[in-house]
Amino acid sequence: MNKNIRKFLLTSVAAMAAWPTLAAEVTPDRLVNADKEPHNWLMNHRTYDAQRYSPLARINKDNVKDLKLAYAVAIGGTSANENLQATPLAEDGYLYVVDQWGVVYKIDVRSGDMGRIAWRMDPGQEKLPLSNRGAALWGNLVISSANYPPRIIATNKDNGKIVWEANLSDGQVDLQLTAAPLPVKDKIMVGAAGGDRGVRDFIAALDAATGKLLWRKYVVPAPGEPGSETWKDQNHAWQTGGGAMWVTGSYDIAGNQLIWGTGNPVPMFDATYRPGDNLYTNSVISWDPDTGAMNWYFSTRPATTGITTRPARISWSTARSTGRAASSSLILPATVSSIRWSATTGRPCWRSLISTTSTGRRASTLRPASRWTTIRRRISRPMPVLPRR
Repeated sequence: MNKNIRKFLLTSVAAMAAWPTLAAEVTPDRLVNADKEPHNWLMNHRTYDAQRYSPLARINKDNVKDLKLAYAVAIGGTSANENLQATPLAEDGYLYVVDQWGVVYKIDVRSGDMGRIAWRMDPGQEKLPLSNRGAALWGNLVISSANYPPRIIATNKDNGKIVWEANLSDGQVDLQLTAAPLPVKDKIMVGAAGGDRGVRDFIAALDAATGKLLWRKYVVPAPGEPGSETWKDQNHAWQTGGGAMWVTGSYDIAGNQLIWGTGNPVPMFDATYRPGDNLYTNSVISWDPDTGAMNWYFSTRPATTGITTRPARISWSTARSTGRAASSSLILPATVSSIRWSATTGRPCWRSLISTTSTGRRASTLRPASRWTTIRRRISRPMPVLPRR
């Protein structure tokens, strides 16, 4: 064989061996069956039921005391008082994490003894105090948020180049996007934040392939819309009503519904400015991911004052009596209790009160909905349920 040809072939083979392996696409089917990939963490809550449970058992209660730092990867470092609130995503030896400024990092951790930054996507966000709680994987894209202006950005998973960018500005100066996006089928679901600053928050769906805005639904209804009668003021408080959605929701696969929690109404500390039950703040809401239609809602704290409710993470469980998947759901709000309710109607089934015993142990007491007399009046008030569409 000609020496030049042989040299060319050997060089080509070496180059191909050194070329990074292209990652498999994160298809809707992989996300639906994310629990079958215990070595990966493909979305913010790992699985659509938002249990955030890893079945891996190498680290357990017996050996956790022996954990030591293996390595560290420095990220950020562009401003004082930075924080890191994002849940890292893991896929086949790579981590995807977002810092406070919306910068996405792909980190190669396949060796197990070091982390190497493969690429870094900087959206050029202004360095103002904010939060960013993570990204999403869909197809060959890493979907993340950035602010000033509020944007959703799709980055090529292999090379770190921006594929599309969607500006979700609606004229509200303090509108923020801090929750991790949630991919559902061929869409990206986004919850807006900034409610405590007087933002009328919303949930929106984008086309995952192009970033096109498909629908946007506001938490606080405009005059004439269902629920607007619960804003009884003459101050137009609905325009700055709050209802932040800064915690990523969950998805009921069988029922094809998004379940998302909303935050407190605004102004926070003057309920006289916004008399009424202030729907749909402080609520758990079921949305149709295809159209944005509301299926049902459950108001946990109507007409409150102060930062009383956070948009809780809502996880799914299977009813043992029927064996039907996602026949009930569980909310874990920022209180010392949990509520379980029907996923098809939104009506509560029972409430769990968590208390501390005399020995310091935490105990849980179940109370069925039929026994909610004072509890319902003080903590929760079931609201009329909208018919499923």
